[in-house]
Amino acid sequence: MLQGSGQRRMTTAVAAAPAQREVNANSATGTISRPSVSESWQKGISSIGLLSTSIVHDLRNPLGTIFAGSELLIELDLAPVQVKRLAANIHRAAGRMRELLADLVDATRGNRSTFEIRKIRDVVAAASQAVLQATEKQSVRIFNDVPGGIEIPLLRSRMERVFLNLITNALEAMPKGGKIYIGARQTDNSVLIEVEDTGPGIPCGIRNRLFEPFVTAGKDHGLGLGLALSRQTVLDHGGDMWTEPASGARFVVRLPLERGQDAIQRGSF
Repeated sequence: MLQGSGQRRMTTAVAAAPAQREVNANSATGTISRPSVSESWQKGISSIGLLSTSIVHDLRNPLGTIFAGSELLIELDLAPVQVKRLAANIHRAAGRMRELLADLVDATRGNRSTFEIRKIRDVVAAASQAVLQATEKQSVRIFNDVPGGIEIPLLRSRMERVFLNLITNALEAMPKGGKIYIGARQTDNSVLIEVEDTGPGIPCGIRNRLFEPFVTAGKDHGLGLGLALSRQTVLDHGGDMWTEPASGARFVVRLPLERGQDAIQRGSF
């Protein structure tokens, strides 16, 4: 919770005092100081702010699934098989919401996220499963052609949300049906995961600013944060994300193998 302005000034003054003494001492010796307490504090708050923004954005999808599923259960007289299926969708969505909130709680408590060795195919499959109800409603088929043997250390929940965002964007671009192809190939020191749809493609007006915050097109309720946050997650993993020319929209995610292995040895993100 945000504190009052007086409390902020007091906190800053307390943190800045030893930092200033360190600067004075280093001026005499000619040494370079380490980041001050206040700088470290500000960096931590900035990281939490970025993560919380990402989580608020990503909560929209499972919340929408729960709302739509519960609405159908209330308004329609469904067969037991349909009820069980909707209940399963709601249960999965609630689990994702709980996981998102757990990530935020861990960050605010200073807990470090740990890398896990995961198959990329399984991460993509989990993201695809999360939008199963929407794909069936819109007659969109997802083809997961990622080889089963490609494994890499990563932050599973965060990387799953990257692919979920890319798939959701493709769905929003194809309200009347289409296909989403997801494949991957391994290079010497990285994995390239390609996500391509059969939609209308990326509008020319935003193509060069696609990964900037608040850039969006054709969405009634879009925040324009999904791609910016997704790319930041990939960058945090030591990789990158970009687009390539295609008949529809085509995104490429690069995840390094060696840097991921180093990160898992450190045991934290």
